[in-house]
Amino acid sequence: MTRAIPNTNKIGSYIHCGLCLDELPSNESESASSYSQYSVGFTEQGLQVWCDRHNVNIMHIDFDGNSTDLCNKCYMEKNHD
Repeated sequence: MTRAIPNTNKIGSYIHCGLCLDELPSNESESASSYSQYSVGFTEQGLQVWCDRHNVNIMHIDFDGNSTDLCNKCYMEKNHD
């Protein structure tokens, strides 16, 4: 059974690089999200979040051979206008 994937931001808790958080300027002029430089993508095992600023792995989610549903509505709308 495929569930509908919303095309809205449903993030309840953000993931950050600990090194980025340590370096974050304390003057509150920049948020952790704007300071970070991440790459996110699929690997053979699952999904990886990589810190480009520090060249370290933040998280690697292993799907254990399971597939996942993918919402590509934005991609489809952008490339088929």
